[in-house]
Amino acid sequence: MHIPMRGDIVFIDAEPHAGHEYGGHSTTDQNIRRPMIVLSNNDYNRATGMVIGMVVTSKDFSDNDFYYAFADFESGIKGSVVTWQLPTYDFQARNGEIVGHTSEKLVQELRQRAIAILS
Repeated sequence: MHIPMRGDIVFIDAEPHAGHEYGGHSTTDQNIRRPMIVLSNNDYNRATGMVIGMVVTSKDFSDNDFYYAFADFESGIKGSVVTWQLPTYDFQARNGEIVGHTSEKLVQELRQRAIAILS
């Protein structure tokens, strides 16, 4: 199994979800996978098999401060990073797949937004 690293772009099975949580796209279409940017550090990911990060929605929320516009041409993922949630997923149990890697600049911006949530 590949261990995701901080800054990796992954697909994760995001169902089931509840309330305001971002889940998969459509359970009726069996499309339950959602892109996510991993923010947890490599040691945590390796030791626990878990990842903490921010999911990406395909909708454009560039006019909203709680989202961050995002596009990765290599993986084809584009939309808005949801910066007001920090979900934790079991990478293997949620059928995680690494599909790309973001810039260190973006990782630092998202980490600052996560710190703002926690402070």
